[in-house]
Amino acid sequence: MKKILFTFAAIFCFALVSNAQIALGIKTSIGVTMAPNETTNSGEVFDYINHEVTYKGSNIVKSYGVFGQQKFGYLYGRAELAYSNYTQEYRVRSFVQFGQGTRIVYEKYDFIDFQLMAGITHNNIRFGVGPVAHILVSYSPALDFISGYSDNNRAITYGFTGAVGLDAGRFHIDVRYENNFKTVGQHINYGTRDAGFKAKPHVISLTLGISI
Repeated sequence: MKKILFTFAAIFCFALVSNAQIALGIKTSIGVTMAPNETTNSGEVFDYINHEVTYKGSNIVKSYGVFGQQKFGYLYGRAELAYSNYTQEYRVRSFVQFGQGTRIVYEKYDFIDFQLMAGITHNNIRFGVGPVAHILVSYSPALDFISGYSDNNRAITYGFTGAVGLDAGRFHIDVRYENNFKTVGQHINYGTRDAGFKAKPHVISLTLGISI
């Protein structure tokens, strides 16, 4: 993935050098994750279950940042740098003590996102694809009350985006689908055991950019 990011960055920089007419602007986006609900269990020795943990989805993924977009013939390149945040929700049923109820807890994430995109454009309609890197800025755990819990969040996670866009004067509108390579709980461990979540938080988003 790092090689793909470098290749896209090199192509985009070459485009900028070859033609100085570039649209620079600010952007914002909102998105929804597509991962289904999923349940895993934490336990002690002999597989005794002490907590049932269910991923219940996330809130709206929000992003704010800047972009540069370059058209050259029927092709275009675009680079974005943005701050994004979202919250993941879990429902936890505990069996450590008699009569424990169900609780809802939340993980909070903040990222700096670096997106590169390239594709074709005609009559102000764009079709593009490209990699995205999510650089972790801050993280608030939700499951640290579970015995043996630990997390190993990666500093950078990756995805790949497909987009359909419209350029209308100074306004740039995109509908995007991001295929995330991580799972919703790949960072969660119970003792020496991975939590076992399989669902991936793919995102459908709407992006609005304004040239300045």
